Amino acid sequence: MKTKGMLLLVVALVSLALYSKLTARAGTAAKVGAQAPAFSLTGLDGQTYTSEQFRGKPLIVNFWASWCGPCKEEAPALVRLYERYKDRVELVAVNITAKDRIESVRAFASAYGLPFPVLLDERAETAQAYRIVPIPTTYLIDRNGMIADKITGAADDAALEKKITALLQR
Repeated sequence: MKTKGMLLLVVALVSLALYSKLTARAGTAAKVGAQAPAFSLTGLDGQTYTSEQFRGKPLIVNFWASWCGPCKEEAPALVRLYERYKDRVELVAVNITAKDRIESVRAFASAYGLPFPVLLDERAETAQAYRIVPIPTTYLIDRNGMIADKITGAADDAALEKKITALLQR
């Protein structure tokens, strides 16, 4: 009887710990209106980029992979957006390298002429912090580091234009 009671107590404590961990993670999910999760990632250029260095200017964070069809569709629109707004907005492309190959990332960046920093999320920690499930997913972060908007799936020029206009008015 004593052993059963101890076993039940252990199971209850483990269940409570798991429940607490899951609910705590859900509460810190990257949501519109919340503080954007911090990141520090190495770019294809070998430099380290941090979310903090972009404070004071709106930031667009696009999560993608080289094998993703919708990412290929969206890439030209992101390049045009960057060319149009590069003086007023920062844009970084976060490759979920944990599920990609560096050679493919380089080939993609070259093929689409990505003029903005391409960051390598080699352990998918940043993707996890932002709760990325479908790709591409794009976060629009205001100058204070707050998530202003989110785009799930490939965005076209019109959608990006509308979102960036709203971001710049914040």
